[in-house]
Amino acid sequence: MSFSDKLARKQSRQEALDKFHNVAKKSIIKVPIIVSIRVIKTTFNTPTNFHLWINVEGSLTSAQSSESRTNSFLAYWDEDPSFQFMLDEVSSKGLTLDIKVINDKSLKILCDSLRTCASLNYDIQAGLIGDGMESSSTKMVKPFFDFDNKEVGQIEFELNINPIPHFGLKYWKRLPVMDPDTKIPEIAMPSPSFVHHDEFNEMIVAFVIVYWLLRGEKHAWDMLPPNVQTRTDASITDSFFVYRRLNGCNRPYNIFTKVSGHPWDYELRLSFTGCEKKKDVWMPDKTCCNFKLIDDELVIVNIQYQMEPDGEVFTQVADGSDEWNLFKIKYMMIEFNYNITWAHVGVHFIVEMYSMAFYRNIVKNPIQQLLWPHFDGVIFNNWLVVRPMYNGVVTMAAALTYEGQVKMLEDKFKDVTYRWKPESLPENIKNNTYDTANNACWQLISEYVDEFFAVHSAKIQEHWDEIENVSRDLVAHQLNDDPNANAINNMQDLRDCCVYIIYQAVFQHAWIHWKAWDDEAQAVMFNKDGETPLKDILYEQNLGNAIEAGVQYPSAYVRHYPILDHEFGGPEGLQRRLWEHAHKINPGISVGSLVMSPNI
Repeated sequence: MSFSDKLARKQSRQEALDKFHNVAKKSIIKVPIIVSIRVIKTTFNTPTNFHLWINVEGSLTSAQSSESRTNSFLAYWDEDPSFQFMLDEVSSKGLTLDIKVINDKSLKILCDSLRTCASLNYDIQAGLIGDGMESSSTKMVKPFFDFDNKEVGQIEFELNINPIPHFGLKYWKRLPVMDPDTKIPEIAMPSPSFVHHDEFNEMIVAFVIVYWLLRGEKHAWDMLPPNVQTRTDASITDSFFVYRRLNGCNRPYNIFTKVSGHPWDYELRLSFTGCEKKKDVWMPDKTCCNFKLIDDELVIVNIQYQMEPDGEVFTQVADGSDEWNLFKIKYMMIEFNYNITWAHVGVHFIVEMYSMAFYRNIVKNPIQQLLWPHFDGVIFNNWLVVRPMYNGVVTMAAALTYEGQVKMLEDKFKDVTYRWKPESLPENIKNNTYDTANNACWQLISEYVDEFFAVHSAKIQEHWDEIENVSRDLVAHQLNDDPNANAINNMQDLRDCCVYIIYQAVFQHAWIHWKAWDDEAQAVMFNKDGETPLKDILYEQNLGNAIEAGVQYPSAYVRHYPILDHEFGGPEGLQRRLWEHAHKINPGISVGSLVMSPNI
């Protein structure tokens, strides 16, 4: 792991909870930052020959001096560079800024302290933002005092605090999710049930990773526990490949499009255009799986791909050769990258996008009784997992760079709208368990929401001003260019928005999350020539994939707030409808796998 990643991961749950409850800590900011001081203007009561000496206490950077100014009453510093200082962390006392005015007329053989004619010593604590992953900028005007404590002038400057460059982009500011506040809003803190289940999950993950470490220098591939890919020889067959495209973890975003005029009937396209890729991996820009419908079964014909957006189109024919069987594994790597960047991370952020708008504006409206259980722990989980994303599990395991992943999320969020409904393949297509389960969950969630609205519609209308605020909030923060995409104009809109939110939280996330291990275990990355899989690299050199496996594998056995739990389950109405539709859902995914919120 990188130094920055280790530091970011030190932000444990207890530290986050302590921070929320204002428990004093040794550090306000726990990761390396750059403090930049841009002088705007200096004024003095009398003409002064001087230069500035600037230092930030505790910085890894030495004190810095400016160019000299001669006979200056008033000086503007627009063309002067900023003064930059790097700090490993910021203590609970905050930042101490030390600025001295050095008299250039005094003897240069004297030290700066003896030549100082005025100074400013300023402690900055208020306004510093926790954990250092957020940027901040503040302008201020402060006086200079001489040794007799007499004000002799003023300095106007701008103080900027930024993560060190290799921390990458400011992730959450580019997406319509939680504002980078000093602490997580109280209402968004996790329930005791979430904390209990999450601590248990972390114990299992830690045990698995430590166990693997104790096994010594094993190949990453040898360390992966069995899954549906490795338990059966059928995993190498074309029929199994088609089955996983129809029902695997990326199925919610595997869009099968009916086509004509080709030797095939359906196309499945994935695109990474515009998303930066790592230099050492083999990763096509676009892929297209082509399927023929034969006796109501989809049969793979070939896979076409382009390495560059407008590059040559290569075709790998489904001819049963060794090259074809190897390419199927490569395609799983391609699909894995699409899934881990957009499908899995995306569903977390989609729920967070709506939860923040409701959290910020709902006070009395009973809609909170319906939605709050589906928001439980989501922001907190995202806050813990996504903040150290640069060189974190998601980025280390992916073929896209951190910036490439952000770009993909940005592009996808431009299409996010609750005005959406599931679309299914024709019913005659065999082995399609996803559409049956998907439609059943959409229907039961719709019925569950309709029942709630029938009881609470009058109270919802009574506090409709809060819903109007939610609507304005969503429109203001969305990336979708259509202002009506997430606007809530009436009761029907609110009902549709609630169905969409609960569907994403309950079904969409469950399908992606619980099926991830079966597809991702064999989703190894390939080098640029596409010949040597990274599974041949030792564990210590392939930590990203190993940790991803360590997280995904035990996660499948832990349930956070399961709807059908016998002690702490979901609402009775939702439980009842799940049982009524279980015969349609279970062939695709166990109804016991459905949880109230995507907090894992």
